[in-house]
Amino acid sequence: MKELEKKVLDYVDEHKDELFGLLSKLIQFDSQNFITHGRELECQKYIKKLYEDLGLETEMYSVDDIPGIKEHPGYLPGRGMENRPNVTGVLYGEDRDSMIMLAAHTDTMPVGDINSWTVDPFGGVIKDGRIYGLGSGDNKFGIASSYFALKTLQDCGIKLKKSVALTAYADEEYGGGDGALGACLKYPCETYVNLDGGNYELWIAALGGGGFEINVKTRFTTDTVEPVIDALVMIKEKLKPFAARRREELHKNPLFTGSDMERSAFRLMEFGGGSFGSNLDKGRLRFVIYTDKTKEEIMTELDEILEDIRHELDKRNMETDGFKHTTRFFIYQETNDKYGAATEMKKAAEEVCGHKIKACGACLSDLSVFLPYGSESSFNFGIIRDFSLYGGAHQPDEYIECDQFVNITKSVLLFLLRHCGVA
Repeated sequence: MKELEKKVLDYVDEHKDELFGLLSKLIQFDSQNFITHGRELECQKYIKKLYEDLGLETEMYSVDDIPGIKEHPGYLPGRGMENRPNVTGVLYGEDRDSMIMLAAHTDTMPVGDINSWTVDPFGGVIKDGRIYGLGSGDNKFGIASSYFALKTLQDCGIKLKKSVALTAYADEEYGGGDGALGACLKYPCETYVNLDGGNYELWIAALGGGGFEINVKTRFTTDTVEPVIDALVMIKEKLKPFAARRREELHKNPLFTGSDMERSAFRLMEFGGGSFGSNLDKGRLRFVIYTDKTKEEIMTELDEILEDIRHELDKRNMETDGFKHTTRFFIYQETNDKYGAATEMKKAAEEVCGHKIKACGACLSDLSVFLPYGSESSFNFGIIRDFSLYGGAHQPDEYIECDQFVNITKSVLLFLLRHCGVA
């Protein structure tokens, strides 16, 4: 390791409490995503000041103001983006025309049942080698790591050859994507490093799929929800072969074999009928799928299943309006590492942690925006804990490990020095 590289890594160790404090502060901002609106604004104002104080050329902007974005095929309407801005700060290097972006999203999932949390979700509590709070992993650590990496370079008097953009983007959760799309259109870069990865893995394939729902309704008056529940059970059974095909296709894909994504390739998200004694004639089933198939292929399968479901519902004197999207459909695409950025990040991460790291496919994330609409050399890297774990993404008591937080920050630093070059 070169003396300059050791200098910046030592800086992180010596100032890690500042790094932890920054993430704790970001967690204290309520930036929950409610699909049609979100609370990112106050946190974005704080990030804007951080970037400005670091001397970055900074802009806070509504993606809806970007010319042509509402006509773009990747744009998802109805997300209330006029009040959910992105923040981008650029550190220009010797080459102003060659730029990479370090990106992470500011929005979080809703808190959910507050009684399920044993810590304050907005407390940013640091204890026992962990940092707790809503968005600690998903995805405010990425904002803190990327900022702290550039601050380290600045404090150590190091200038880069390539330019670097930091972006805190809005509306990732619930299959949003407009924040990431706006970042791509407004700031063209040769590579987008989306720090929204998990398990200290390098994610080099954007997973396809998304959320769906199907609603059912009786054609008769009922004083019990039982017919609706029976119908939903029937639909769940009809979907089992469809779910098995999703797991099988990811099992056969070497980037997903044996992964959390293979295991969770079909996730039942909502199942029920009625509403506190009313609407007993109505029910809904919601699910999320992971796939490497196209939207057209998936919809063809669902249309065939729907034909059978409608036949069964008709026997029960019931009806449905069919399968509907609850999110955008995520595009499957693999990284083309033509600039060597993903390889460089993997080497840096392995050197920092002292062992090999896995290069594999992503969960549903905005990598499926950055790859097709930004740069085909984009990838994800991060330390989000799996959805199925205590303290994982979208779980109560969400947390990250402090040691991993330090390591990913160091990895980003080494990556910047080596890939961007020292001026």
